[in-house]
Amino acid sequence: MVSINLLPIKAELKRKALIEHVVFLVLTVILLIIGVTFVQSSVRQRKEAIQQEIVSTKLEIKKLTAIAGQIEAFKKHRQELETKLGIIKNLKKKKVGPVEILDQLRLVIPEKAWLTSLNNTGSSLVLHGVAIDNPTIAQFMKSLEISPYFSNVVLVYTQQASNRHKFVINCKVKIPS
Repeated sequence: MVSINLLPIKAELKRKALIEHVVFLVLTVILLIIGVTFVQSSVRQRKEAIQQEIVSTKLEIKKLTAIAGQIEAFKKHRQELETKLGIIKNLKKKKVGPVEILDQLRLVIPEKAWLTSLNNTGSSLVLHGVAIDNPTIAQFMKSLEISPYFSNVVLVYTQQASNRHKFVINCKVKIPS
């Protein structure tokens, strides 16, 4: 009969199982350390990228704030220039207005009538003058009414002085565009 001793094999199997468990445990701990290190490195890189992005965003905000300030200054300057241009246009219009009115009066006044004075207040014009006769005054009034520069022509009074007729005419002035 052959006898087999099974005791040492069990002890050796236990020792091999223990070694396998220890190796497995060590490998698991090593893999866990590598995984934690990788995750920590990844989080650190994302944190640095986000911080860099924050810094670049703050710089961009500063630049854009400066540019916005310049834009506001340009808008203010532009508004001032537009105001000045409006004033200049208004002055040019007022400068040309009296010249055009006088030129138009020169064209519509008859040969037998003379203006002695005129007074322009806003859009109202008062004409003082002398004419040879009343039909000349009537012709002058009709010419004023036909003109695009004058409206609401009203004869205030006419008076005969020796061989002449003095007159006063009120009208509204409008400068065509």
